[in-house]
Amino acid sequence: MTRPLLTIAIPTYSRAELLKELLTLLAEQVKAEPRVELMISDNASPDETAAVVQDFVARGLPVSYIRNAENVGPDANFLQCFEQARGKYVWLFSDDDLILPGAIAKILGYCEAGEYDLIWVSSYGFDASHTPGAVKSTPDAVEVTSPQAYAKRVHIFFTFISGNIINKETVLAAGSKPFSSLVGTCLQQLGWTYIRERLAAVRKNNTGGYKLFQVFGATLTSISNTWLESGDLRQIVINGALQRFWPMMLLEYKRIGQAFYDKAAPQDALTPLFKHNPRYWIFAYPVIRLPFSLAKVWVLGVRLSNALDKALGYPLLQWGVTRNG
Repeated sequence: MTRPLLTIAIPTYSRAELLKELLTLLAEQVKAEPRVELMISDNASPDETAAVVQDFVARGLPVSYIRNAENVGPDANFLQCFEQARGKYVWLFSDDDLILPGAIAKILGYCEAGEYDLIWVSSYGFDASHTPGAVKSTPDAVEVTSPQAYAKRVHIFFTFISGNIINKETVLAAGSKPFSSLVGTCLQQLGWTYIRERLAAVRKNNTGGYKLFQVFGATLTSISNTWLESGDLRQIVINGALQRFWPMMLLEYKRIGQAFYDKAAPQDALTPLFKHNPRYWIFAYPVIRLPFSLAKVWVLGVRLSNALDKALGYPLLQWGVTRNG
């Protein structure tokens, strides 16, 4: 069989209705597209997931469907998607997010335009049911050749499962540590190009039950220190987490803390990890301590400062980076 250019691999568990929304948007985009392999890895869902997939198959959607005999956990399911994918590029895509109409053709164009290690897909969030509009026909991407320049744009959002399209050949040739060592971390998904146009829609506040402070605090710090050989990259990832991720997530935690499964208070979990980085005290810690109404105002100021930092070429994000390779 001819090798696909792109595998869209969807790990799923007990989200039949959400998976149906995603497949409805994908069906017309991939039905007659031989360059795409569509894979679904079902983690022994007890709901109607299998019936949903079979219904789409009966209507002509080509799907490689894997159903695990038992629930092996999210990380092992993610790894199975990567290992089973036949495509040159692998897009691990969450079952509760959406791919916009016209996005697949545009992404295939980027995949054929050059040889990339990683393609990042921008996205936007939505709260409830959502009908996304079609993407623009004009290209909107930036080629990035420096890992540091790429990290400035993406930093902690390397962890966003639906944002990364990975060149499988590059990953396998790199001879990295076995990805199986990341099972249980909830961060298994860890010339580039950055697609600025928002081609995916992300469902908000549908966490699946991970521990926010553990995963993006202790675990992210440990993986960054272990897997990123460059000190510059490690610092930029952590700086981005404190400056551009934690203020917004801490505000969400104040609003809907029950969506996460952390038992520790945020200051108890995060202060020991980040107390030596001034960004923690400037951007994140005030959100923890302030009442919700004042925390909202603080986060608005953080957003404005981040927008200015981006416009100026990320001097604030790079402040304190030692540039030691």
